[in-house]
Amino acid sequence: MEDQQRYRKQILLKEIGEEGQKKLGASRAVVIGCGALGTVIANSLVRMGAGSIVIVDRDYIETDNLHRQILFDGDDISENLPKAVAAARKLARINPTIRIEPVVADINAGNIEDIVRGADCVIDGTDNFETRFLINDACHRLGIPWIYGGVVSTYGMSFTIIPGETACFRCFMRDAPKPGTSETCDTVGVLATAVSIVASIETTEAVKILSGRQGDLLGKL
Repeated sequence: MEDQQRYRKQILLKEIGEEGQKKLGASRAVVIGCGALGTVIANSLVRMGAGSIVIVDRDYIETDNLHRQILFDGDDISENLPKAVAAARKLARINPTIRIEPVVADINAGNIEDIVRGADCVIDGTDNFETRFLINDACHRLGIPWIYGGVVSTYGMSFTIIPGETACFRCFMRDAPKPGTSETCDTVGVLATAVSIVASIETTEAVKILSGRQGDLLGKL
């Protein structure tokens, strides 16, 4: 009954309905990176009722994160909390019916498969190409859909990758750009609203997968 009330206006959507909400509630998503993109993605997934969410990030919160990383505040900085832990704590208050697992870890070739194994979808909230290649290769081997997203300055992009059906990340970017050759948020800044737009596109694509509407995916970069 509580779930019916919590998600009532979402269930009314013909694109989701009761069946889609049930599938969403039984799903498991992994969000890798809990910065600007990752906080918006995790926040939306929890509010929309994804049943189990793993949040992976190695970093701690800093003051210049607060203008765009929506789950954090000054108290989290005072407590010196890891991003994944602070996000999980905040999200548990937003929706206590969701299982949220924070993982404070640096993604590498040795742990990536263990982290994403069993996921219905992996969502990219990272800020570097090296980690995205790790995600791509692990998801390709395990047959897990994943959603790439990136934002810098005032623009961004997203692409949903379904192993065996779509191009993979290496299909349109064979190698990571050399250090110093690409713009980054540290060199040119980033607009918070651009982050929210791209993260919302990523989350919408994830919800299509998690609720059984894979045929409605955008199918383009």
